[in-house]
Amino acid sequence: MSAIHRIRAYHATQAVLALLSFVTGELEVVHAWLGYSAGGIIVLRLLWTLSGESQFGLTRFHPSFEGLSARNFLSHPAISKTLMLGIFLSLIGATVTGVALDRGKTVGMTAAAEVIAPAYADGDKKLDLKSAFKGEHENEGDEEDGLLEEAHEALSNLMMVFVAMHIAYIILFRWPLARFMLFISKGGSSRTK
Repeated sequence: MSAIHRIRAYHATQAVLALLSFVTGELEVVHAWLGYSAGGIIVLRLLWTLSGESQFGLTRFHPSFEGLSARNFLSHPAISKTLMLGIFLSLIGATVTGVALDRGKTVGMTAAAEVIAPAYADGDKKLDLKSAFKGEHENEGDEEDGLLEEAHEALSNLMMVFVAMHIAYIILFRWPLARFMLFISKGGSSRTK
């Protein structure tokens, strides 16, 4: 498989996972697993940069404004790269805050974190393991979680704004590339870039 086809496969996988993660926000376990999957794809993408192939380098996300003018403003590569950088950074931010909120619960890393403390055995009050040993109350840290949740939501919404602008830009100004990335054409030659 050629490099451009591998990029297209990565792009499609990451796009689908990010979109499904966004729309399943209220389905906690499904949302978390999709988020971890998107995070795995991000890690693979970052490892891909070590392959040495220029198509996979992080410079694809670095906008260069050299040669940008009023005449070529809408078709200059810096616009597309800026949108891709915005998507990539907001996606990483949303993934990191999501993992921080989950604390490994979904993937079973903290399955034994909740215990019923003997002092509360006659009631239904649950303490997590950390609270039981430190004597902390269950709701301490809710403020921190609230801030993380707000950051996670804001970054997810920002990512979708960048995605919408990216899609609009590609369709309006780079239609051959859009057709290729959407599997409408078999292109991939230099004329689609």
